[in-house]
Amino acid sequence: MKLLKHIIRAGALCGLLLTTAAAEAQTVQLKVMEWNVLSFEMTDKSNQIDFIVDEYVDLIKAQNPDIVCINELETGTSRMGKEKLTELASRLGMYPYFIMSYPKDVGFYGNGILSKYPILNSFSAQFTYRHANGEGNYQWNTGTNYNRYGYDQRSIGYVDILVPTSDSDGQIVRIACAHYDHGPNAARTLQSNETVTYLGLDDPEYPTLLLGDLNTGASSLPALTERGDHIGVSWVDHIFGFPKGRWTSNDFKSLPCPSASGTASLSDHNPITATMVLK
Repeated sequence: MKLLKHIIRAGALCGLLLTTAAAEAQTVQLKVMEWNVLSFEMTDKSNQIDFIVDEYVDLIKAQNPDIVCINELETGTSRMGKEKLTELASRLGMYPYFIMSYPKDVGFYGNGILSKYPILNSFSAQFTYRHANGEGNYQWNTGTNYNRYGYDQRSIGYVDILVPTSDSDGQIVRIACAHYDHGPNAARTLQSNETVTYLGLDDPEYPTLLLGDLNTGASSLPALTERGDHIGVSWVDHIFGFPKGRWTSNDFKSLPCPSASGTASLSDHNPITATMVLK
């Protein structure tokens, strides 16, 4: 009987050691989503009075991402009357960070990041922009300024999050979100070069993921592809991992987003998702 007790205890101890080893060896795995939400207007503009986000929340919940990066996020403006990123964060149980592109009447326009993990540090910046009509103008650029800096003021930002890898340890990961101009290539080249600087991509401080509507194909962004890995295949919405060779994924998806009415889509961009695994 004593021998049996010792065998049982030894087995339990081995199980505990194996469990502990597995916990210590746990890899960083993040399901990420990127979505240009068209200011929640819907493609037929039927939602631009009430800006109800129920269907957007339902779609995001169904995917259960750890990270959501949002482009064309209008928040707190007079026509909305609500701080939309906070509303989304509350309903999804996530931490929010807003990245301002420019002020819009009483609110703002820009991008947002939602994270299941607490945010340790954050940063945002407007890309270099010069408007033909001078300071205080953020849209509908013209002339040589348009050719060089693009149509609208755009922005980039990031959050640093701590992803648990065991009960007592974790890995800091940098999540960046950007929206590049839809106009001339010169503007996107400038913005991608500034992305390298802002995120420190020549020698990243932490493993980094960049998500965003970059308004062009990955092959047109050598500043990014030379330093990192492009994940999946998409139209203009992208996921990049930095530094090169550190991130993998095999489940990239572009998701349809029809509205419940069946007469429109929630956005003119499909949300994209991928489970990113850090090597």
